[in-house]
Amino acid sequence: MRVKRMIKLTAGHISVICSMALLVIQILDWYNPFMDFMGHSMFLLFSLCASASILAAFELYGETPSTIEAQKQKEKKFKNHLNHLP
Repeated sequence: MRVKRMIKLTAGHISVICSMALLVIQILDWYNPFMDFMGHSMFLLFSLCASASILAAFELYGETPSTIEAQKQKEKKFKNHLNHLP
């Protein structure tokens, strides 16, 4: 479970970094198209696609019925705890 969370967290950070870098490169390419910034930054696009795919897979298939049930039990315990407070 900890490994899944770490992979998901890392993929999220990679997605944010690559998307911001691609935004800056797109602006630079717009100002100076002869330098071909977008052509030389394809590795960023591939990294962004890979990390987005990993995040999508974890979001779609990471929740198993046992983890959902465990989350519901934690919420129930928390609500019971709040009810017993003065």
